[in-house]
Amino acid sequence: MNFKKTTMALAIISSGVSPLAIAEHRQLDDMLITSEVLRSGMTGVAPGLAGTNDTAVLLKQVPGASVNSNGPLSGIAQYRGLFGDRVNVITDGANYKPACANAMDAPLSHVPASMVETLTVYRGIAPISSGIETLGGTIVSESRKSEFGVSEEVESHGKFSAGYNDVNNGHYASLLGSIVNDSHRLHIGFSHEEGDDFEYDGGSNIPSEHDRDAAAIGYGFQTGDHEFNIEYNHNDTGHTGTAALPMDIVYSRGGVTNAGYKGRFQDFNVDARIFYQDTSHAMDNFTLRDVVGGKARRSDNDSEGGGYKLAIDFAAIGGNLKLGIDGDQANHSAVIIDPTGTLVINNFNEAEKDRYGFFSEWKGHIAEDSELELGARYNLINMDAGEAAINRGGGPKILQDRFNASDRAQTDHNIDLVAIIRQSLSSSVEIELGIARKTRSPSYQERYLWLPLAATGGLADGNNYVGDVDLDPEVSYQGELGLNWHQGGNYFAPRIFYRHVNDYIQGTPSTDPVVIAVSTAGGDPAPLQFTNTDAKLYGIDADWGVVLTERWELSGIISYVRGKRRDISDDLFRIAPLNGRVELSYEQADWKLSSEVVAYAAQDDVSTTNDETKSSGYGLFNLRANYQPAGGFTIGVGVENLFDKKYSEHIGGVNRAANNDVPVGEHIISPGRNLYATVGYDW
Repeated sequence: MNFKKTTMALAIISSGVSPLAIAEHRQLDDMLITSEVLRSGMTGVAPGLAGTNDTAVLLKQVPGASVNSNGPLSGIAQYRGLFGDRVNVITDGANYKPACANAMDAPLSHVPASMVETLTVYRGIAPISSGIETLGGTIVSESRKSEFGVSEEVESHGKFSAGYNDVNNGHYASLLGSIVNDSHRLHIGFSHEEGDDFEYDGGSNIPSEHDRDAAAIGYGFQTGDHEFNIEYNHNDTGHTGTAALPMDIVYSRGGVTNAGYKGRFQDFNVDARIFYQDTSHAMDNFTLRDVVGGKARRSDNDSEGGGYKLAIDFAAIGGNLKLGIDGDQANHSAVIIDPTGTLVINNFNEAEKDRYGFFSEWKGHIAEDSELELGARYNLINMDAGEAAINRGGGPKILQDRFNASDRAQTDHNIDLVAIIRQSLSSSVEIELGIARKTRSPSYQERYLWLPLAATGGLADGNNYVGDVDLDPEVSYQGELGLNWHQGGNYFAPRIFYRHVNDYIQGTPSTDPVVIAVSTAGGDPAPLQFTNTDAKLYGIDADWGVVLTERWELSGIISYVRGKRRDISDDLFRIAPLNGRVELSYEQADWKLSSEVVAYAAQDDVSTTNDETKSSGYGLFNLRANYQPAGGFTIGVGVENLFDKKYSEHIGGVNRAANNDVPVGEHIISPGRNLYATVGYDW
C-alpha cells in the first residue's frame, strides 16, 4: 500500500468530492475506489493497522458518526444522534439482523475489523436505493474477498494480519487466501481474536473479555458483461462481556449465505442479490458477572430470515434512471429461564417483521454544472407475533393474557422521498442542498415487548420497558446544506442539517398499574413504555485537510448534534456531545508517523425521561507508526491514550455488572493506555 495514495483517497472521499473530479492531478489508490465510494457525498474508512477489533469503532473516524459501545464486540452504529434500527447497515449487500433482543450481536459485529476491506457512510441523506428503512442514514461494510485476475493464468493471492493489544492482553489473527483468474475467483478466510477484561488507571472493566472466531468462503464467475457470486460468512462469538447490559454473551453463532448477479444487457444494467441468515444466541447474568439479588437468568434467542434486491438502471430523461424492488424478512424468538428451570418466559415468540420495497431513483445534469437526484420509495411493512407465555400468575399472567388477546398483526404503508441538487460553483467548490422524507416502522421489541424488561435493542439505560402493538411509524423530514471545497491536496467539507421527526418512538413513563407493579417486583418501580412522541435533531459536522509540505499533512473532523423532544422539554437519550479529532502526519514512501488529538466536550444535555446522567469532557493523545519493510509487508505500532487518561464515553453506556470496579449505574470507564503492535502481509 502506498501511504500517500491512500491518504489522498481518504481525503477525497471524506470531502464528499467525486475522485473523478481530481483524478487528473494524482493517481488514486485502488483500495477505496469502488462504484459506491465514487458517489458524491460518501465518506470512506479503510481499516488500518490499529488496535481495534470491533468494526463499529471505525465510525469514530467519520464526521457525524459514532458508536454506542455496549461491549468490546457489541458496538451499535450511531449517526447524527440516531442509532439502532434507525440506521440502515449493509454488509456485502445484505442486512444482517441481530439475534439478541439487546443487539449484543449488532449488525457490524458479524464481520471482524480484520476481515473488513472498507466501511463507508452516505453523508447526510441516504439515497432511496440504498435500503428499505434509511431514516438514520446508510452504512455499507464490505468484507475482504477475492478479486478476478487479468488473464486465463491461475494466480494465488492472500491477506494476513495479526495484532496485539496491551490494555486487555488481546490478540487477533486473520488469513484470507484466494485462487483466481479472469473468469473465476475462489477464496476462504479465517479469523480468531480474544482478550481479557480491559484495564484503566485504578481498575478494570468487568466483564469486557471477548472471544470470537469467524470464517468466510466465496466463489465468483464472470463472462463478458455478466458476473455471478456466492459467499458465506460465519461468526462464532464465545464468552464476551457487555457490562452496559443486564446479561453477557454466552455464545452467538450462525452465518449468512449471500448470492449476487451483475450484468449488462444492451442499454440497461441489472444488479440482483439474495441472502439467508440463521443465527442463534445465548446470554446470561451469572457466567461472567456476579448475580444481583439471587436472580440468575439466561436467555436463548434465535433469528432467521433473508432478503433480496433487484435493480435495473438505464439512460432516461436526460440522466440515469434506476428502478427496483427489495425486501427482507426476519423472525425472532427469545425464551428467558432461571438455571433451575422454575421460571420460563416465552418473551418473543416468532416475532416477525416483513419488509417489501419498491423504488425509483433518477440522477442527471439539469444544467452544465448542476446535478439533480430524485428518489421515491414505497415500503409495505407487515408485522406479527405468536402468543407469549409465562409460568407465573398474578400481574405477569394478566399482561400475558392481555397481549395474547391483542391484534398483533400490523401493517404499515410508508413513503420515502428524496431530492438533492449539487451545484459546482468552480472547479474546486461544490454546494449541495437536499431535502427528504424518510420513514421507519417500529422494531419488534418496540411493538411486542409485553412484559416490562430491559430487552430494548441495546438502549442500555437501565430501565424496564414495555411495548405498544399500536405504535405508528416514525416520519422524518430532513434538510441538509453542504459545501465541498478542494484545491490541490487541501479540502474542507462542512454540512449543516435539521431533522423534524413526527411519531418518534421514545420510552415514556408507564401509567399502567399492572405494568408498574410487575416492574417494581423486578427492581424498577418506574418502567417506560414505547410511545409515539415528537422530536427534532440538528447540528453540523465537517472534515478537513491541509497539505503543509510535501511530507507533512494536517487533517481532522468535527461533529455536533443536538436532539430534543418537541412534545415536552427534554433531550433525547444517548447522544454524543460536541467532539473532534486532529491528526498531524509525516510521510515517506514506505513509512508514516502520525499524532492524533481526540477531544470530547461535556454532555450536559441529557434525557431526564431515561434518567440519563451528565458526563465530563476529556481529551486523548494517540501516536501511530506504519512501516513497509518490503513489498506486501506492513508493520504498525502505536499507543492510544498515551497519558493514561481516566475518562468515560458518554454514549458508552452505564455499568450493570456488580463485580465491575465502577459502581452500578455510573458511566463505564473507557480503556486506559493501550500499546499495540500489528503486522500485515498481502501477496
